[in-house]
This record gives sequence, C-alpha cells and structure tokens, in this order.
Amino acid sequence: MRGGNRPGVGRVPETRRREGQALHLRRIRRLAPLLLLGVCAAVLLPRRGALTAQAVLGWTPRRPALAALFLLALYALKSLSVFFPLAALELAAGLLFPLAAALALNLAGVALAQLLPYLLGRRRRGELENLLSRRPRLAALWERRQGRDFPFVLLLRLCGVLPGDLVSLALGAGGLDWGVYLGAGLLGSLPHMLAVTVLGSSLSDIRSEAFFLALAGNAAVTVLALLVWRRKGTR
Repeated sequence: MRGGNRPGVGRVPETRRREGQALHLRRIRRLAPLLLLGVCAAVLLPRRGALTAQAVLGWTPRRPALAALFLLALYALKSLSVFFPLAALELAAGLLFPLAAALALNLAGVALAQLLPYLLGRRRRGELENLLSRRPRLAALWERRQGRDFPFVLLLRLCGVLPGDLVSLALGAGGLDWGVYLGAGLLGSLPHMLAVTVLGSSLSDIRSEAFFLALAGNAAVTVLALLVWRRKGTR
C-alpha cells in the first residue's frame, strides 16, 4: 500500500487555493466602492465649477421618462462623488418638470443619494474611528450624538454643516438603524429640497410670491436648526 494515496492528501493545496481566491475576491469587493469614489472625485473635482443646473439641463434627455431616469442616475453619482452639488440637481428638476413631479423626483433622488453612501459605510463598520481621526469636524459632531439618533441625524441634515455624503458614510459606519437614519435624514433634507425645487419652478417669475417664500422659508429653517444645534452643544 506504499503507492496508495492517503485520504485528504492533495486536497489541502486545492482548499487553500480556493480560500485564497475567496479572500482576494472579498478584498476586491471591499475596495471597489472606494476606487469608484476616487474615480468620481478625480473626474468631477476639476469640473466642480461647471456642475450647475444649466449644465445638467444641457445633458438631460428631452423625453420626460428618460430625463427622470437620468436625474436619478446623477443623484446616484452625486452620492459617490462628494463634490457634485445637490442643489444643481434639485433646481434642474424644478426647471424641467411640473412642481408636484419635480418634488417627487427630488425626494426619490435625495433618498438615493443618502442611502448609497450609508450602505457603503455599513460595509466598513469598525473603521469609524479611523474616519473620525481624519475628519476633526466630523468627530466633534459625533460627540454630540449622545445615543439620540433621530434628532442627531435630523439636525445634521437641517444644518448642513458638513458634506452630506461624508455624514452618510460616517452614520453607516457607526451602525445607525437604517430606518431611523433614512427617516430623519429625509425629514431634515425636506425644507432645503422644497425650497430649491420651488425656486426652480418659479425662476420664470422671480417676483412671484412662491419664489420669496421659498428663499425665506429655507433660510429660517437653517438658522433655527443652527441655533438649536449650538444650544445643544453648549449643554
């Protein structure tokens, strides 16, 4: 029986090879979103000044259904780029569609833009401290969380003191419940989204009452949120 193969011999290298391949694939899946983020930043950052609502209108297809899908795709791209101004998309929707349709489209787009970086952060749970160490302002804000997630996220979105994509990434890495995160995030983003969408719909007549109400309402909500945030921070 000297020439016989012992059970299991020859399978060990094959098992190790498969384990190595699986580990390699996991690393690729983990790094792919960050690589995509880097590519988006490299492409969009030098062109940030040109990312206006007027530019978006020039890129958008004329057919309403295609235009809506195109804007949603830009919202998804914005969520991975950090540098794409959200207001340009909201304003473009207000210019392209009737007010009710523009509001629905922008609400869906904002939800998409908040959800994608949050999910990316969830994939990197355990690295929150590393992220906060590179972002002192974000770390200072994180200290005010105090276990009250809904008002914390709500005030973050209302104030807009940091790029929303970085906030979403940190909140995902911090393990916040997705329902609380998305509900508070959308509620906090609603005043700004409403104001900018109404502005887009009213640009044909900047003397209209809706135009000034949108400006005043957004400014009032932002100032109030900042006052509440600062008061909370002094306690």
